[in-house]
Amino acid sequence: MQTPEHGAVAGLLSTVLVTIIAYVAYKVIYNIYFHPLANFKGPLLARTTGLWKAYVECVAQRSFCHVLVELHAKYGDVVRVEPNELHFANPKAYHDIYNNKNRWDKEARLYKSFNEDRSSFGFLTYAEAKNRKDVLNRSFSQAAIDGAESLVVDKTKALCAAFERQSKAAKSADLFFAFRAMTMDVIMTFCFGKPIHAVDAPDFKAPILVAMDASLPIFVRFKYSDLYKNMILKCPPKLSKIISPSTAGLVDLQQLLLHQIRDLTDDPDKLKNLPHNLTIYHRLMDAEAYRNKTVPSAGSLYEEAQALMFGGADTVGNTLMVGTFHLLKQPDKLQKLKRELSAAWPSLNGNEPKLRDLENLPYLNAVIKESLRVASGVVSGLLRVVPSPGAKIDGVAVPPGAIVSCGSTFVHYNADLFPEPDRFIPERWLESSDLDNWLVAFSRGPRMCLGINLAWAELRLGFAHVFRKFDPVLADPVPDGLPFRGVFLPCFYGTHLKVNMQPVTA
Repeated sequence: MQTPEHGAVAGLLSTVLVTIIAYVAYKVIYNIYFHPLANFKGPLLARTTGLWKAYVECVAQRSFCHVLVELHAKYGDVVRVEPNELHFANPKAYHDIYNNKNRWDKEARLYKSFNEDRSSFGFLTYAEAKNRKDVLNRSFSQAAIDGAESLVVDKTKALCAAFERQSKAAKSADLFFAFRAMTMDVIMTFCFGKPIHAVDAPDFKAPILVAMDASLPIFVRFKYSDLYKNMILKCPPKLSKIISPSTAGLVDLQQLLLHQIRDLTDDPDKLKNLPHNLTIYHRLMDAEAYRNKTVPSAGSLYEEAQALMFGGADTVGNTLMVGTFHLLKQPDKLQKLKRELSAAWPSLNGNEPKLRDLENLPYLNAVIKESLRVASGVVSGLLRVVPSPGAKIDGVAVPPGAIVSCGSTFVHYNADLFPEPDRFIPERWLESSDLDNWLVAFSRGPRMCLGINLAWAELRLGFAHVFRKFDPVLADPVPDGLPFRGVFLPCFYGTHLKVNMQPVTA
């Protein structure tokens, strides 16, 4: 027998259920027919709910930057990928969104997922980011990098010495880890004054690099941690290895940085104990560099360090690996590069070329540009919020408040700009300087990569020393390609590139 209390509870539950259904129906109808972006095409579920993108990445486990290629082929140059988000395929849109005139905010959900909210990378507004970058630019200016050339050279030589040890032991080198080991050593020494000698780890598998490789796909979990938490918890068991890997090495390095930061903030005089005065701490802890004479908190210093650590190691490491892969698959281009390097560096026992000398080697620079194009850097769209009163992107009127992006791969693999975009053709950069406008591996505009000058120094020295000092030969198993899944940065999941590094004698 039903009591009045039971009847009241049942009535309340019915009312709640009806309210939820009504609200969901309202949101669906509004998003499809009345939303400011209602006229833009896209998959029905994408126009209905942001859960569709979570399904693609978390349940279907598809790379969204590759799914976008299919969507644009079906719906055209502008695709609605969430109720309030548009992605543009035309390269012109890239410069319309990311340029020095725009002061557009970064989109909160994406950038807060990195847990680097108090860093130059994570600040959502232009004003916050500019204040921080103005301070850090002293460490990453061209003059600062010129002054740190010997540091980058030392780390590059340490990599070459490790390659020689591998060769003497008749072991192939895993370039996925080897190049990252070098770039991690550069970042840790240059930015933090804390060398970790990753290139000396057995087979280049320093714990931090193994952990970073395992943890990169966790970004999918963090990205949807609030709105899509329940959905991710229901992901199939096969995803568990992706979203819960062992990250002991990463935790160890994080603890090292936290300990260093605590020491410095407790006693700033310890800055004098660091091996050089170009570290980010020398800049960020200088109160005179700030308008309010207040240095960042220890938490902010840590988040800045984390952003630089991840961003600095992966992009350059990927570019060196991808460029090497394509050169080894095309011996004519490899030999062309080696001839240019030999002409500039006739004897390994003689004077080494300086960075300024390498900047004047046209084919070396063409190889680097083509490697950057193919590797692309960040492969996900860098989400921006259109300010009032709206904007025109690629000639299309976009209302204020809309989230927009154009992925770098849609610029770098555009067949009109780069004929045969899937082919590695360094010569294309020698034929037209106009192409430089379309190299966006470090992004463009006021939020572009802070470390671009350091990255170019690493790339020039890395390619020059490795290909002048060694005759690399592909080792078995030879990968057919270097497939990746887009998780903001590319996450390479295929056979690693392994090479026998045969030292050159002259």
